[in-house]
Amino acid sequence: MNWFDELALRASDDPYMFELLIKAEMSYSNNFLHLSDPSKSTSLNNQEFSDLLRFADILCRSKTAKGRNMAYKIISLLYDQYKTDSFFQLCADTVLTKLGIFPTLSLLSKEDTIHSSAEISLEKSLKEVYQGSPFEGKVFTDAQYILFEKLKNSNHFSFSGPTSFGKSFIMEAFISHIISERNASDNIVILVPTRALINQVSQKLKREITNPNYKVLTHPVIPKMFRRDNYKYIFVFTPERWISYVSDTSNPIVTYMFIDEAQKVISQKDSRAPLYYHAILLAERKSVNLYFASPNIPNAQIFLELFEKSQDEVMVIEDSPVAQNRYYFDFIDQRAILFSDSGNEISLTYDTTIKDGFLSHLLTQLGEGYQNIVYCNTIEDTTSFALNFSRKLPVKNSKSIDELISLIKSFVHKDYYLIDCLKHGVAFHFGRLPQRIRERVETLFSEGELDYVFCTSTLLEGVNLPAKNIFILNNAIGLTKFSDIDFWNLAGRAGRLSRELSGNI
Repeated sequence: MNWFDELALRASDDPYMFELLIKAEMSYSNNFLHLSDPSKSTSLNNQEFSDLLRFADILCRSKTAKGRNMAYKIISLLYDQYKTDSFFQLCADTVLTKLGIFPTLSLLSKEDTIHSSAEISLEKSLKEVYQGSPFEGKVFTDAQYILFEKLKNSNHFSFSGPTSFGKSFIMEAFISHIISERNASDNIVILVPTRALINQVSQKLKREITNPNYKVLTHPVIPKMFRRDNYKYIFVFTPERWISYVSDTSNPIVTYMFIDEAQKVISQKDSRAPLYYHAILLAERKSVNLYFASPNIPNAQIFLELFEKSQDEVMVIEDSPVAQNRYYFDFIDQRAILFSDSGNEISLTYDTTIKDGFLSHLLTQLGEGYQNIVYCNTIEDTTSFALNFSRKLPVKNSKSIDELISLIKSFVHKDYYLIDCLKHGVAFHFGRLPQRIRERVETLFSEGELDYVFCTSTLLEGVNLPAKNIFILNNAIGLTKFSDIDFWNLAGRAGRLSRELSGNI
């Protein structure tokens, strides 16, 4: 260990650094929660501001994910208040370049011109060249680039990372690499756990994979018009559809399979886990190259072990490209808590004594101006919370929303209660919602037309719908309590890479 590595290691456990971090967290929380702070005791003075940024400068060079994540967290906490400060811009530019988080660097460039140091300018230029993805204008983060290079040199692989890591982006980039390097000679399957994911994944692939010889299909029967010798296929299947596909021996051979949400294979709570396992086993018996992607799994090698593959081809990513701030509100004991990244639980002076509609008050005050996902667990709670809350909001004028309302009237019913929610920029989302409607809700939310989406566990199944704020009103899926993976999979959707530096839970 060299001197600088030791310095970074010491900085990640420095009591003074944690003292400054807590002050920064409190200052951010006061602004986000609209708390009065007459004493200004939580605000950083000039010396503390400078010292905290110097800690970030040291920590971003750390060899540990803990240190690098701490550096990013510091920048995210200070961004809203200091984004026009020249010293902050210089330090933030250094930290984000060292971490290789280029989507977030674009946010800094919207501010005043940043004068990078010669070292950082050179490093930025080198990373933009060497870490360029197969997609024009998109650059891998450091962790994404390392993973991508490992995938290129493997026959099988398993990796896990935070929900915000960009697993789908890596998968699309690797597919593009396979097509380019192997002269469009392979058929590829992406295995997803539920039908809710099929359309989202397939539509994105159709946009990203532009090779005219490839067709993206979602059904096990290939249409006759696509059965040509020069055509290759990217299939997006559930386990059932893959089993149906391989049962027809006349279907084209598949070479690569990507297993999304791989943790479903080993889930003790999911009744479809044996089916998921059987589908992958069929692929393994046909010598298909297997690539497993999962969120927040510390032992990602378990999938390779399960299917008797080399356990050396594995990577667990702990670096997160989006920072998160976590709060707990107790309406009964009338208390509010900030879960600090220092490991402390810090009491806040938030007023939880509002008698009527505290939840609506909380959602309105904290969610105004942002996009928000509200997890409710059951369909009954999801629809009733959405309806009651939407009535307290003003009508939102949107051509896109009006088009969806017209679709619902003709496709479902003219009095379907989702219409009343949509008029106010609110929607609900669950698996039994007609697929066509559910997909339009997802699209409008992604485009910023909807402000609030109330949902069930469908969003835990991998549907890519991040938001600035995630409100969790229930700690269960059905009658079963959250596992750690369930919680972090949902909470990890707080914060949208390239749109903001942090999210709130």
